[in-house]
Amino acid sequence: MNIQVGDIIKLENNNFVTADLLLLSSSEPHSLTYIETAELDGETNLKVKQALTVTAELGLDLQKLSDFNGEVKCEAPNNKLDKFTGTLTLHGEKFALDNEKMLLRGCTIRNTEWCFGLVIYAGPDTKLMQNCGKTTFKRTSIDRLMNVLVLVIFAFLALMCFILAIGNGIWEYDTGYYFQVYLPWADGVSSAPYSGFLMFWSYVIILNTVVPISLYVSVEIIRLGNSFYIDWDRKMYYPLNDTPAQARTTTLNEELGQIKYIFSDKTGTLTQNIMAFNKCSINGKSYGEVYDLAGQRTEITEHTEKVDFSYNQLADPKFVFYDHSLVEAVKLGDAVTHRFFRLLSLCHTVMPEEKKEGNLVYQAQSPDEGALVTAARNFGFVFRARTPETITVVEMGETKVYELLAILDFNNVRKRMSVIVRSPEGDLTLYCKGADTIVYELLDSSCGPLKDET
Repeated sequence: MNIQVGDIIKLENNNFVTADLLLLSSSEPHSLTYIETAELDGETNLKVKQALTVTAELGLDLQKLSDFNGEVKCEAPNNKLDKFTGTLTLHGEKFALDNEKMLLRGCTIRNTEWCFGLVIYAGPDTKLMQNCGKTTFKRTSIDRLMNVLVLVIFAFLALMCFILAIGNGIWEYDTGYYFQVYLPWADGVSSAPYSGFLMFWSYVIILNTVVPISLYVSVEIIRLGNSFYIDWDRKMYYPLNDTPAQARTTTLNEELGQIKYIFSDKTGTLTQNIMAFNKCSINGKSYGEVYDLAGQRTEITEHTEKVDFSYNQLADPKFVFYDHSLVEAVKLGDAVTHRFFRLLSLCHTVMPEEKKEGNLVYQAQSPDEGALVTAARNFGFVFRARTPETITVVEMGETKVYELLAILDFNNVRKRMSVIVRSPEGDLTLYCKGADTIVYELLDSSCGPLKDET
């Protein structure tokens, strides 16, 4: 596809975005467009973009799109994936543009039937290409050592040929003349420097075997054989997934035994990025443990009876919970328990994806958010849909649409996330979740006994 800046292109569901686009309109309400940015930042959760209201009116009308005569002024091409500033001038009015209205090259359209975008950057000017650095060739310590040794051998060869060339000139001057009796000379070389130059290169040709050219070939063959040993190593075989070790390159084999330090982010390394909702404390009461008839806590095993969520048609079949008392509290309409799960279903940034009727899949920025929203879903508070202005939740079979007034995102300073919503009854509520140390500091003094119980 030959794309130029200023073109308006149409993208459909699961299409790959081939240029940096300004979103104009889409098939979704409020001109929302859902994208996956795994190729850009490695995150598999869906993100939402929204077009300007003035361009959303263009819709699917090709005549209006072809007559679009707006002017975009924006920053020069750069590699900042999370930042974009510019203005759109349309019908004499100026509209601010930011990153929330951009579809970057490398994204994939999801859950959106179609959308139209105006090409802002194309080719090497796109943010994806601006982030592509030059490929560096990695050399091992053995490669570097061999290169140094070969250079030393070359220097030794040159020195030896130089000495031999000088010696040959001296010998010919002192002794070689008398050998004409046995081997008459043809037309000789009258210039001594020229004769020495010829003899120097003659000795280079004669002694070229001093340079171990075959050493490089031998090392590569050894590395190839070593890679087969890595593939066949039973200690590196993972039987659960039937996955053996695989040497994808043979150039760094010998470096494996020379590693002194490993820098690793423990997130995901220890937890495999799998989070499960196992326990919770609501109003000072703990849920998640299993007790026998005598009131003694028992260990949870594969034979322990699981909670039956069949009453909830929208429940996630993979969700497992063992404490039946929490389900009973929800069914009995306990107000505090309902508020707890209502918070979990509202205070998050999860995006729902319904591949078919009733089959909900949550795309979360973090596994803990996904686990909490899934727990609320199974206990009867099902998060169904999100727009920039609303959140739709099915509470115990009743669909409720909450007006989303503000989102205070989680960050390393606040260490908590908050949302402000207006319920269908008109009540304004701020829901907050975050690190216990931070939330404890914000509690009213009257919550002291409850804090101690928790």
